[in-house]
Amino acid sequence: MKNPIAKMYTSKGVITIELYPESAPNTVNSFIWAAKEKMYKDRLIKRIVPGFVLQPSYCYFDDKRCDYMLEGEFESNGVKNPVKFEKWTVAMAGDGDKEAHGCEFFITLTDETGRKLAGKFAAFGKVIDGFEEVTRLENVPLVQVYPQGVGAVIKQPVEDEYMLDIEVETFGIEYPQPEIKYWVK
Repeated sequence: MKNPIAKMYTSKGVITIELYPESAPNTVNSFIWAAKEKMYKDRLIKRIVPGFVLQPSYCYFDDKRCDYMLEGEFESNGVKNPVKFEKWTVAMAGDGDKEAHGCEFFITLTDETGRKLAGKFAAFGKVIDGFEEVTRLENVPLVQVYPQGVGAVIKQPVEDEYMLDIEVETFGIEYPQPEIKYWVK
């Protein structure tokens, strides 16, 4: 069976991601479902931390459809996930303890970042092409923002950058809607 392949279209390029449903099945289901439902369409990229992560889908996009949580498919939640955290790993954000956000994914930008985040977030894919677009986004001019109630470092591009859409080739395999733990109110 072939792994699904996602293409993330940005303002200036394409990032190709191989997904690993055998390692994080519900997380992959969520990513594919969100892409099919166009939850990733025409979204402002709101978080880039050079040398750490590119997070094209940060803060639920101010869209209630995207605001749901999953059981975390990672070690600190008691789930074996063999995807190695290293540069170019794609993972779902969350609380780093028990839960993963349903739509909020990130790409690690260094192996060191991978070591820091391993076991705390649901790794579910790897960038396999479009490395130059990830690098371009990592190097755009940024401005620090301070949203209320957020404990993470938030840097946004000075000039707007967009995730235009994500399309997923599933090679004829049907992936179900994810098992949602709860909707955030």
